[in-house]
Amino acid sequence: MRKLAAVGISALLALSLAGCAGSSNAVNDSGLNDGTYTSQQQGFGGPVTVTLTIADGKISDVELVGDSETPSVGGAALDTLKENILSSNSADFDLVSGATYTSTAVQKGVADDLAQAAGTASSSAADAVVADGTYNGKAPSFGIMKEMELAVTFKDNKITDIETVCAGSATQADEDEYSAQYKTVEDNLYPRIIASQSLAVDSISGATVSSNAAKSIIANIIDENGGDSSQWYTPVEKSTKTVTLDGYDAIIVGLGSSGVATYLSAALNGATVFGMETAAKIGGNGTNTAGPLGVNPKAQVEANGGEKFVDEDELFNAWMEYTNNDAKPDIVKMFINESGKTFGWLEDNYDFSFLPQMFAFYDAHGWKLWTMYSGKDGGTKDDAYVNSMEKAKAMNDKNDYMTELTAKKLLVEDGKVVGVEAEYYDGTIYDVYGDSVVLADGGFIGNAEMTQKYTGAVWHTKGMTQCNGFGINAALDLGAALYNPDVAVEDHIAALDTIIRSDDYSDTDKSILSSLVNDMNYTMIDSKGNEFDPNYNGLGISFNAWEAGANYYVLLNEDEYNAIKNDGYSTYTIPMFFSQVTEDTTEFTNGDPVANLDDIMAMGEKFNDVYEADSLAELGDKLGITINLDNVHGRSDGRFYAIKGAAYVYSTCGGLDIDTNINVLKEDGTPIDNLYAVGNNSLGTLNESNKAYVTYGGCAQGWALTSGRLVGQTIAEKYAG
Repeated sequence: MRKLAAVGISALLALSLAGCAGSSNAVNDSGLNDGTYTSQQQGFGGPVTVTLTIADGKISDVELVGDSETPSVGGAALDTLKENILSSNSADFDLVSGATYTSTAVQKGVADDLAQAAGTASSSAADAVVADGTYNGKAPSFGIMKEMELAVTFKDNKITDIETVCAGSATQADEDEYSAQYKTVEDNLYPRIIASQSLAVDSISGATVSSNAAKSIIANIIDENGGDSSQWYTPVEKSTKTVTLDGYDAIIVGLGSSGVATYLSAALNGATVFGMETAAKIGGNGTNTAGPLGVNPKAQVEANGGEKFVDEDELFNAWMEYTNNDAKPDIVKMFINESGKTFGWLEDNYDFSFLPQMFAFYDAHGWKLWTMYSGKDGGTKDDAYVNSMEKAKAMNDKNDYMTELTAKKLLVEDGKVVGVEAEYYDGTIYDVYGDSVVLADGGFIGNAEMTQKYTGAVWHTKGMTQCNGFGINAALDLGAALYNPDVAVEDHIAALDTIIRSDDYSDTDKSILSSLVNDMNYTMIDSKGNEFDPNYNGLGISFNAWEAGANYYVLLNEDEYNAIKNDGYSTYTIPMFFSQVTEDTTEFTNGDPVANLDDIMAMGEKFNDVYEADSLAELGDKLGITINLDNVHGRSDGRFYAIKGAAYVYSTCGGLDIDTNINVLKEDGTPIDNLYAVGNNSLGTLNESNKAYVTYGGCAQGWALTSGRLVGQTIAEKYAG
């Protein structure tokens, strides 16, 4: 696949030089006609538009537009690629490592634009036809163990079938989670591509990485088998219809843990409910987390011989001490008193099952305050959410919910919230009216502007990035108050800045870099070049990487490097997530030299994960920071190495101010009528500004489920007729 892809690029480059024979610099040849030329290619997140201006036979201006590219990766690469194009004045320019999809899309676009300028571009779709047959293609995707592989069948230059050969499996611990998300791509994206015969269909929210990988695979297959993928971006017609729904007691925006719990509670208590979810599946990050916090849940206390796991007053005092009294005491007390009840409520009324044991987390008290959960009768978390929602929906003929329906604005009449305007994936507008609106859309981890403003960085994510801050921003437009929007992001994973997902490299080699970037025995520095203690509060680097900022760096001096290479790697670490360790992976123990360490480091350099230099000052220059160290573990000279890591986070943890009714509050402390905020949208009330959320385990998930249960009861009591 990769060799074929390279041939495709070479052919495009050759095409861009056609008609310019006899010139040592084709772009300077008068064979290029002055003018402006545009091409659209598939990037990582969606189409990338490349526009070149040719003046006097040279590239005088470049415009690259890729609004759907990941801001911290492909989006950041566009400026560099523009400079490289102008410097090279050709389609043979330096690509950006770690942004392969975006770089390749731009290179194809430049080649196509130059071919247009030379008058050699194909003018007819008939010149680029994919021969009948089934073709396999691969590309890195969400999974970290293998690339995604598809088999795509063409007949009469049309796609007739898309079959998954390999979904790009993640680690075993992530397999169920990834399987459910990937199924939304198979069930929705592939049929839409076949129906429209276009790669311009929207990616599936909640599974954008898999969606984008699939579209890139298909584009490459087209280019490698006689076609021209740039001809496969016919705009998909959108609906212009508006549908009005009304008469609901509660409208719920977002159907992750908090939204589902709200729906289940409101329906159980007799309210009529409508729910909307941007992703193509419900459950959100609740299906990706192990379990929630619950204080002395009844069944678990009984299994513990009737003995409580913690004194509620003692827990409250410790909670407020940890948060330096910045958390809202009435909300903390409510959560402590109510969270345990949520377990039994979900088990007694719906399809959830909780372990009878409770567990301690990383908190020094050792209190057992969280446990794991799943669906009943061996079902998955996804089964629990879907089955429970269907049960709640059936409680009233009017109850309903829709996935791939995205809230766009709150509907307000006479100063009161009366509904939500939302857009379905096909363009249909839904105006949904009701007595109350619950904002349950999970915070703002998918909004780069907001994360930079409130948390100081744009983060790598493990969670679902459809959480773009709609609810918080919509409430702010109505005069809502924020409460600790800068609580630290929910960070449970530390990994390489660019996880190497390519099948071109062995899992063994990739696991060495994964181990090094988690190894606390070496010097670590933060995003500002200061020495960084990765084990603050005993949480380790996986729970503490956020303190370093957007990135952290593991530094090795020459002696440490040679010791690993020649004498063995005694601190080989298998991370809980993203480890890339399989049964076939060699686990290095004390005395096992990593003889090919030079090759492993070269692999890391290719993906911008590894940097090396002859001095700390030079190393800092390469990293773009000033390293504020005199030495690395006593060594101030010789060769130095940096392995670039990053926190991979689930969600943001700060947001709107609320009262004990879960009502959103204004700046003056009065409630906004009919508007509520649950889950991560109001988690800041339980935590402290600019600090990690409490360390008892499962706080975010516990608050999501409990706040949803409580607000559903409140709404039913207030509005249900």
